[in-house]
Amino acid sequence: MRRFLGVAGLLLVAGVGLWGHGFLTAGGVFEDIAPVSVGSCRPVTGGGIAGVEDIAIDPETRVAYLSGYDRWRQARGETMRGAIWTYALDGTDPVPVDATAAALPGGFHPHGVSLWRGADGRKVLFVINHSGGRHTVEIFDIDGVRLSHRITVEGESMVSPNDLVGTGPSSFYVTNDHANPPGFMRTVEDLMRLRLSTVLHFDGAAWSTVMEAVGGANGINLSADGRSLYVSAMSERAVRVLDRDPQTNAVTPRAVVAVRGYADNIDVEANGDLALAVHTKVFAFLGHVGDESTLSPSHILRLKADGRGSFVPETIHYSDGSDISAASVAAGVRGRMLVGAVFDRKILDCTTAP
Repeated sequence: MRRFLGVAGLLLVAGVGLWGHGFLTAGGVFEDIAPVSVGSCRPVTGGGIAGVEDIAIDPETRVAYLSGYDRWRQARGETMRGAIWTYALDGTDPVPVDATAAALPGGFHPHGVSLWRGADGRKVLFVINHSGGRHTVEIFDIDGVRLSHRITVEGESMVSPNDLVGTGPSSFYVTNDHANPPGFMRTVEDLMRLRLSTVLHFDGAAWSTVMEAVGGANGINLSADGRSLYVSAMSERAVRVLDRDPQTNAVTPRAVVAVRGYADNIDVEANGDLALAVHTKVFAFLGHVGDESTLSPSHILRLKADGRGSFVPETIHYSDGSDISAASVAAGVRGRMLVGAVFDRKILDCTTAP
């Protein structure tokens, strides 16, 4: 019996050690990445912007829609309201403008955002809203740069919605980054990096689950032709690539792209490559969450199409967080790239190679 207990104890210690090494590796403790800049970047702080976690850019008007709210103030229990700010890339010394002050004057804590453009020129903005302890999707019609709130969509299956992508004027995919609400089981999900999260689709009337067993489903986007779906599997340190049937919205797995960090929002570039924000130093990120003065590195990848249905990642921006901390999105149009962050009260406006 003693011998058995001794062997069992050694196995337990070995198992805990292996888990600990895997946990530290996933958290980026052993990562060493050289600094690099995507271009000449300037900070933008006007208009009261804060926590611009996601960005969508209209390539026709070159107007960016910035989605965010001050998460640090919220954590302190302060009453505050977020916004969708418009930012004109071609303006002279542009300043973000709150486009939802009149369109949605009530409580608003926006998260993921998606711009859908129809073949007839119609434009719709989809936004996840966490206000008032509820999880909803707000749908806005766009007239020029003016937003008109059309409808609020709710669903019990939206346990922890993070990002979304429009598939029609009233339909969309949305990611649940956890399977459980805040509490003990969510902590277990995070510590064990369990693959329990999901991707849902709303067709304008009914909900369906199109993906299960994802490790922290986060960013999501579609290819220009709508036949490829991209999903960040955050705790898997990967982006999943799926084939999509535009008629049924069903998806089938095609490839998994490993990345050096917890994958966040995905932007589809004009040539079909992907821009991806990743949180490589997870423990620095957690420190940044709790302390505004603690920096967290910002890491942007470009996933270049390999011609075989998958992608090859390369770092295009890496900083210690002194320019912007904990970048969660990079979105660009020809000659420009905007970088937003989960908490920081600014964005970066970067001039890039055309």
